[in-house]
Amino acid sequence: MKSLFNTGWAALFLLLPCPPLTAAPDGTVGPLVGSVTPTSAKIWFYAPAEARCELFASPDAAKVFDTPVKFVPIQKPAGKISGAFQIATLRDLTPATLYHYGVKLDGKPTKTPQGSFHTPPQPGTPHKLRMVLTSCMRIGQPQESWNLLRAEKPHLHLTVGDTHYADTTDPTRQWEHHLRYRQVPEFAAVIRNIPTYAMWDDHDYGPNNSDGTAPGKKHSLAGWKQVWANPPAGTATTPGAFFRFSWGEVDFFVVDGRYHRSPDKAPDDARKRMLGDAQFNWLLEGLKSSEAKFKVIASGSTLDHSKGDGWKIYTFSRHRLFDAIKANRINGVVYMSGDIHNSLVWQHPESNRVGYPLVEVISSGVANSKNLSFAAVDFDTTGNDPFMRVRIIMGDKNVAIDRTWKLSQISHK
Repeated sequence: MKSLFNTGWAALFLLLPCPPLTAAPDGTVGPLVGSVTPTSAKIWFYAPAEARCELFASPDAAKVFDTPVKFVPIQKPAGKISGAFQIATLRDLTPATLYHYGVKLDGKPTKTPQGSFHTPPQPGTPHKLRMVLTSCMRIGQPQESWNLLRAEKPHLHLTVGDTHYADTTDPTRQWEHHLRYRQVPEFAAVIRNIPTYAMWDDHDYGPNNSDGTAPGKKHSLAGWKQVWANPPAGTATTPGAFFRFSWGEVDFFVVDGRYHRSPDKAPDDARKRMLGDAQFNWLLEGLKSSEAKFKVIASGSTLDHSKGDGWKIYTFSRHRLFDAIKANRINGVVYMSGDIHNSLVWQHPESNRVGYPLVEVISSGVANSKNLSFAAVDFDTTGNDPFMRVRIIMGDKNVAIDRTWKLSQISHK
């Protein structure tokens, strides 16, 4: 009988010491459900360096603790630190299935309750997907919107930046912010039960409005990869936090608008870049080859609503993207962003360059704004004309916007 799990795992070793976390139960943080595929899932966990950690999972909630998978670091972290980051990969899973899981520490269940996650259907399978989009979260701010987000029962969570406000490229300080925020009960419940994919923006990449000239950006990138269980980032020749993943008939291209970015104050001419040429080519080739009904491009930077730190002041890069979508007749492209501490849905006024209405979903300030809003997006590809429904949900439970676009409306005629 083929084993449900492959005991292979990946452990992320530390570059610099991490401050002790005395508030975490059992000295642990997490677990966090990261990248999932139809047949696999990555689970991230932080625990004392010498602890014996085991992961258990099953489609049957009553049999969660039957089969263990160990978290064992490949290499013990160097230096005097309080713990270690670890990732276990579950394999041979069943597509479109709800799994329950739990973690044991030195043979005993952790104080953190067990979690759950859905695996996606096989690519090309008609399906109904509900995702939630967030950005901008801060400790000390109201966190109740995370409970509203969980009540939507989404299949996946995409957060597009300002996951903390360390404002530095020093991974030691970044780790402290990440780990402390993951102890916030409302957020901890989200990452424990919803596959979470993350892209940085300026405040979790480096200083405010930071770009590709930021000193220490290589350390920032290495630290980022250690605290999220995203799909593989960058390429063999182009570093960065960018990655792609699929959920049924929706492809996601999560682009890095910081690592290769020209300074905001650079002249707005043909030399100014938002993504860098290599990442842009990666994105374009991915869009051209995608057979998904919907193609989502996601980044922290808005297309137009930030006048000092977004695509609005990168005219060449913006037009190059829009023109390429039109020239290659790429259908079903949607843009998602955050940053501005407000949430809305709109159609870009330069959509004539795209060839159809370019919809942007902006979701910002889930735990750092006046309205504490987020976006819930439903994709339904089961009908003859698939559609996307976008709702902007406020922290007071009010649905401020509820709009739907059919695929035929955002495709070339």
